[in-house]
Amino acid sequence: MNPRIEEELREGGWNVGGLRLWVSPEQNFFYKNPERFEDWFCPQGLDPGSYRIVEASSDRVTLEGEIAAFDYLANEELKGSVRREIWLLEGGARQLRLRIRDRILGEYHSRVNPWALAQVPMGYAGVGTVLAPVRRGAEPIHYFGEIPRDRLKVSANHVSFRIDGNFVAKLGIKPEDLREPGFGSIGYVYRIGKRLWSALILRTSNIPLTQEECLDVPKQDPSLPRAALQSYNSGPEAFKEVRFGEIELQLTPAENVSGKIFASVEYDFIAMIGARNDVLKGVRRILGIAKPKLY
Repeated sequence: MNPRIEEELREGGWNVGGLRLWVSPEQNFFYKNPERFEDWFCPQGLDPGSYRIVEASSDRVTLEGEIAAFDYLANEELKGSVRREIWLLEGGARQLRLRIRDRILGEYHSRVNPWALAQVPMGYAGVGTVLAPVRRGAEPIHYFGEIPRDRLKVSANHVSFRIDGNFVAKLGIKPEDLREPGFGSIGYVYRIGKRLWSALILRTSNIPLTQEECLDVPKQDPSLPRAALQSYNSGPEAFKEVRFGEIELQLTPAENVSGKIFASVEYDFIAMIGARNDVLKGVRRILGIAKPKLY
């Protein structure tokens, strides 16, 4: 969460942290000058959005709300309603697992990818590692520009990306580089105390299958391949007062019929806490990475 969350909420700002739902392509909805990728902003109709609790119990909550964003490339407004269902599948002192189902019904004449983002902190050591399971020969996408070699490692079965809030960069993983079509996972491992570690993981079976289903183009060069998994590292040139990273899912695109869009996607959010070896054991099991390379 944003360490200045009270101020952010009071001012109606978007950067509160946590796990949120956006829509992409980012170029269309988040840049007032989309052709040049200039004047980035976050549409208030997406974040913080407008949600209300319509059902709640000890292990489930349902939210309903409205979303809105203007497409500056197509000169068209997207308006819709959202239903978010969150189930507690596993809860305990050391591990938490939630399932989130997001449904969007709206008016818009193109397609969008539902976009799940989990904001992650730097932790005790001021650095953390994003881990993305991939097939052999994977070629990561450098979304905002070349990612320095000391911030990105490509191994035989996974990609490691440094998160420290000191350099603006964005990593992308193509759907063609995932181990199994339609299935994707991305995790974040970091130290939160002298002897305490944590891991945060997003995983889903609602990943785009092809480039045609990935709508978010890279800022560095829109002709480059597009990603189904993404990770962002903030920097002082973008956010002076808060340092953070993100792990992100670009989910199966909405169906569009005569200007009406519909999307229904599910994903799991998993959190673990404990000694380093215990956390890494869980990471190996869930992400299928035998020897994760950490920063």
